[in-house]
Amino acid sequence: MAVTLYLCQTCRMGQPVPDDGVVPGERLLSAVMAGELPGDIRLEPVACLSACARGCAVALSRPGSWTYVQGGLTPDDAAEVVTMARQYAETADGVVPWRERSALFRKNTIARIPPFPPKDPL
Repeated sequence: MAVTLYLCQTCRMGQPVPDDGVVPGERLLSAVMAGELPGDIRLEPVACLSACARGCAVALSRPGSWTYVQGGLTPDDAAEVVTMARQYAETADGVVPWRERSALFRKNTIARIPPFPPKDPL
């Protein structure tokens, strides 16, 4: 099943819009698009992930799997974002073992959201 990589393209990282009008989120989007995403990963630019204090932000999601929201990313982290997405896509449930995660993935997690719908609701 395909993984969706949501990327906040409007992130300003708490700064005013630069003179050239290109915000850090748009730069990160361009950098990720310049690399190669595996075919099972779909890039979905979004207007806001509400992680403004921790931007730039991305989320990795797939039906029936845990969702991860990552923040504190910069355009220089584009290759690492692709690596995180690839690792996530290789799991059955979205949980990449802690020791296999990159330092960026371990340290920049804002949230880990349970699968929806729950497998065994109360």
